[in-house]
Formats: sequence, structure tokens, C-alpha cells
Amino acid sequence: MKNSNIKTINGIGKACSIISLIAFIFCIVGFVGLIIADIAVFAIPTDKIGLSGKANATLTVESEDYDIGGINFRVIGSNNGIKINSSNDGVSIDSDKVDFGDVWHMDVNEVSSDGNSATYELTGDFADFDKNAVKKELFGKILEATFTVVLTAVTLFFARRVFMELAKCETPFTEVIVKKMKVFGWVMIGYGVLAGMNLTTIVAGLAVLMLGYVFAHGMELQRESDETL
Repeated sequence: MKNSNIKTINGIGKACSIISLIAFIFCIVGFVGLIIADIAVFAIPTDKIGLSGKANATLTVESEDYDIGGINFRVIGSNNGIKINSSNDGVSIDSDKVDFGDVWHMDVNEVSSDGNSATYELTGDFADFDKNAVKKELFGKILEATFTVVLTAVTLFFARRVFMELAKCETPFTEVIVKKMKVFGWVMIGYGVLAGMNLTTIVAGLAVLMLGYVFAHGMELQRESDETL
């Protein structure tokens, strides 16, 4: 008869196995949906993309050097002759227009100015967005989400392999469990690296890998105990 600890391990293993299976199925469904979305975005004609809406902003220049959103700018000139150079090549203000790379622009109108500062009103129409750039950005975001879902599905697959063994084991100190736990740990570490150096996932993977070696040591101790008996 199994002792209470093994029964608890089996129970938790079964529950985690079911949960990981359900999550894996959701990932597969999500993957299929994202692939369909990728194909749809790639195939949609550019002239079928419609954007509408207005954007308004107010820009006040108070010094020769200033910072907006972590981007450093230098103001050259004043009044309608304003010209702002940025460390970000995708943004520039020149005369009566703000260019966001080649994707979009906003019109600039002076509201007020004096010797120390100048205030400008920025207006833009979303219909002026470069539709090819919008399509490319949307396709890239969906593709990025697809990649994340694939990584998650792979991780869940290897996690479930561990849980299934724990659900039926007589002892957790077996070569099969140790091997699968180590593989799962490395998979989690790989996920963390590929997901943009996600430290939480990497540390969790290292913890699982460490547990694999702890279980390996327990397996050796159990084998020595059995041989002694």
C-alpha cells in the first residue's frame, strides 16, 4: 500500500497533468488561430486597410535641451523656424511638420512663444498612416505572438511528461522522472532566453533543473539503501 506522501505526489501529479493538458490544448487552438490571422494579414490588399481618427498633442519647448519619454532632443531655432533633432532617427520635427519616420506625420502650428519657451499644437490624421507599414507591423506582432504560443506549448508538453510520471510513480526517485525533470528544466531555461531573457522563467528553469539533480541524489541513496537491505 502506498504511503500518504506518495498518494499526495500522485494526486498533485494527476491534477497538474490535467491542467497542463488543458493549457496545451488552448495553446494549439491559439496557434491555429494566429496562423490563420498571419495568413489573412499577409494576404489582405493594402488598399483594403482603412484607418480613421484624429490625434492632437501640445508641445512646449522650455530650454535648449530637453527630454521626452527618454528621448533626448535639441531645439534649433524658434517660432515657425523650429527644428528639433532627436537621438531617435524615427522622430524629427522640421518647420511645420512632425515626421515619425516614413510611417506618419503630424502638422505643427505655433500657439504662443516668448524668449524662453514656445508652445506648439500638433494634429494628425490616422488616415495618413503608411498602410504598408501598418500591415507590416500588424503581421510582425501576430508572428511574435505565434512564436510565444509555440514556446509555451513546447514547455507545457515537457512539463506534462513530468507530471504524468509523478501521477503514477511508486517513488519519485526514479531514473525516468529524474531525466524528464532535467529536460523540463533545460526547456524552461531555453524558453526564458528565447522569450527575451525572461529572468523569472530562467530562474524557475534553474530551480527545476536543481530539483532534478536533488532527485538524482535521492535515487542514488535509495539504491544504496536497497542494496544494503
